[in-house]
Amino acid sequence: MDGEKNHEVIVLAPVAVLPSHQKKGIGSILIQEGLNRCTELGCDFVFLIGHPTYYPKFGFKPARKYGFELKQFNVSDEVFMVYELTQGKTNSLQGELMYPESFFV
Repeated sequence: MDGEKNHEVIVLAPVAVLPSHQKKGIGSILIQEGLNRCTELGCDFVFLIGHPTYYPKFGFKPARKYGFELKQFNVSDEVFMVYELTQGKTNSLQGELMYPESFFV
């Protein structure tokens, strides 16, 4: 990301709860725990591809509005999202999110 520079970031995916256990707050707990662990690791951002009405309640925002791009997948602007763990970082970094090769194996 950011020209010729690479920056490691975290992608939160996939998050899934069995249908029989949904609507009990389990997904929210998993997402919040993931964000807490990313904060402990010192990450600046968490990205995801997710449902546009579910993830914004946790603070996720459309990533392309902040200058981030995703070209490996054909996804709409509303499902490609970013969560800023370090305030103000979306103003200082832009570029293309690249999933590692291991994601496709």
